[in-house]
Amino acid sequence: MWKVKNSEKLIDNRWISVRKDTVELPNGMTIDDFYAVTISDAAAIVAVTENGELILKKEYKYAANEELIEIPAGMFEPEEHDGLEVAKRELLEETGFVSDEWMYFGDTVESSSKLTNRMHIYYAKNCRKVAEQKLDATEELDVLVVPMTEAIEMVMRNEIKCNSSAHGILKAARMMGV
Repeated sequence: MWKVKNSEKLIDNRWISVRKDTVELPNGMTIDDFYAVTISDAAAIVAVTENGELILKKEYKYAANEELIEIPAGMFEPEEHDGLEVAKRELLEETGFVSDEWMYFGDTVESSSKLTNRMHIYYAKNCRKVAEQKLDATEELDVLVVPMTEAIEMVMRNEIKCNSSAHGILKAARMMGV
């Protein structure tokens, strides 16, 4: 384990916390400027329709500077602590779909060397459309509904390259026997 010798908060607001630590490694080496970044945990949803198709979203992501295809997902709001409730809210807001059958797949670590947050992945079966999207002011996204076999191929072709999306899709495909 690494020992923290000193820790200094550089940024701490609603969206992000950045910490600069001085750490000592087990071999005695000291790193004077190791940074850790904390953002809110998030929930991602592998949402499958009643016809066995996967619901995806296509959205421009500023930090990556590209349009990405991924499973619906969103951050926990400060007052939220239940990942399933976050998943249900995000699925409805981003896609207009709901489900009565949910399973927790577990959490993933998105960037293990610098980020401290977790992505909680949920599987939603037999999703049905009940509403139009209710996007945040900063969101603009297209909903894609594709066969699970196509989604797997999109992962393999690196068209779906977000880690939690690929992880969730492949896990759901295995469960579904695809």
